[in-house]
Amino acid sequence: MHRTLILGGALLWLTACSQTPPAPPSLNGPDTPPATAATTPAPTSAELDAVLAHPLSQHEAVRLALAHSPALQALHARSEALAAQARADARPGLFGLSLARLRQGEDTDIERHLSLGLLDLLLWPWRSEAADRQIEVAQQARAMAVLGHAHAVRSQWVKAVTAQARARYQADSLEAALLGAELAQRLRASGQFSAAQHQQHAAAASEARLAQTVAAQQARREREALVRLLGLQGERARQLRLPEALPPVPEHAERSEASVVAAARAGRLDLRLAESRWLLSRGQSRHDIARSLVDVEVGFQRNSSSGAPAQQGPNVDVRLIGIDLGAARREASRQEERAALAAWQQTAVDAESQLRERWADLQGARASAREAGQVLHTLRTELLGERLKQYNGMLIGPIELLAEARAKAGSVITGLDALRDHWLADAALQAAIDGVDSPTVALSAPSGQDTPNAPGH
Repeated sequence: MHRTLILGGALLWLTACSQTPPAPPSLNGPDTPPATAATTPAPTSAELDAVLAHPLSQHEAVRLALAHSPALQALHARSEALAAQARADARPGLFGLSLARLRQGEDTDIERHLSLGLLDLLLWPWRSEAADRQIEVAQQARAMAVLGHAHAVRSQWVKAVTAQARARYQADSLEAALLGAELAQRLRASGQFSAAQHQQHAAAASEARLAQTVAAQQARREREALVRLLGLQGERARQLRLPEALPPVPEHAERSEASVVAAARAGRLDLRLAESRWLLSRGQSRHDIARSLVDVEVGFQRNSSSGAPAQQGPNVDVRLIGIDLGAARREASRQEERAALAAWQQTAVDAESQLRERWADLQGARASAREAGQVLHTLRTELLGERLKQYNGMLIGPIELLAEARAKAGSVITGLDALRDHWLADAALQAAIDGVDSPTVALSAPSGQDTPNAPGH
């Protein structure tokens, strides 16, 4: 009876460790949608139902997030607000009107003064050009933020699918461990197991219970993190289903190092953003040089007094910007331009190094995943099968058989983690190609730059 139970427990463990869920669609779908996808209308209720009616693939998750996430809709609105503000600040101020009514005894003086910022009007083309540069910088920052969100969804999808698979496997492993502990207790009662052997299997069952609890909590955390990135709530969040497992590692690498470098040179947004910030800083420097000496206003004044002819005529107001004639302001503008140029150069250095690092990470993760999934998993499966044969032939005891089953369980966990690391490294490489250093990219004005086109009089 004990022998039958032990054999049944080992077979259950072997089944739990060797289950291979149907492979979901490959991760290598179409390219990440462009940043403009965030401005497309949100999907309808029927479209959402259609997407959530089946396990959500990685590519579908990215498309759903770009079209449905409120965070990206807020990002788009802030970007449009920055663009509208930049255009408004680029325009010169309207005419200034000053009125005064003064009385001295029976006499009344009325003064009327109409003025216009001449320098603002003359610098309008430069201000408009600077506003266009600022809008371009904001749009590129928005594109980086959208791509960062898309890559965050890709990575989080991998983590959520892996955590779900681990939780499911840990539940099966717990069932097998509890059966092993029960068998050990029976063998202890019949005198075939020592107290130490019984406690060893009881401890293994307790560890499996703890591991299952941790895996279930981790699966919930990873799933909710994905739900937040997708922008789902209520019943939609509960409808979300994920594939049972990640796709296997491709047999052959789908891109070479040379193709990765070429793609990065053509598409890294961080390099474009750094260049645009330098061009904006250079335009700001020219504007500051023109405004660093004087500010000029022209106007027309008319004064009338009781019983006296009216006085009228043009006037020009010249105001010095500073006691140093704007030297400090011009120096600050030059240093800002130098800083923007150096930041652009450093971004290029970082991009080249990051690509090499991400490429090496992917190759290492690919080798580890293939070793864990194809070599270690196969060896442990075959070895457990041989141990079962030896147990049936009474060549080994139940302790050796259960120990081999636990070792097989460890190899499955190793394989899940290695496969997860491979697809995370693949997502990190794609993020490096696109020039997205982190999942979240702040949408803000260029660092160290004041708005170059605030009108002044």
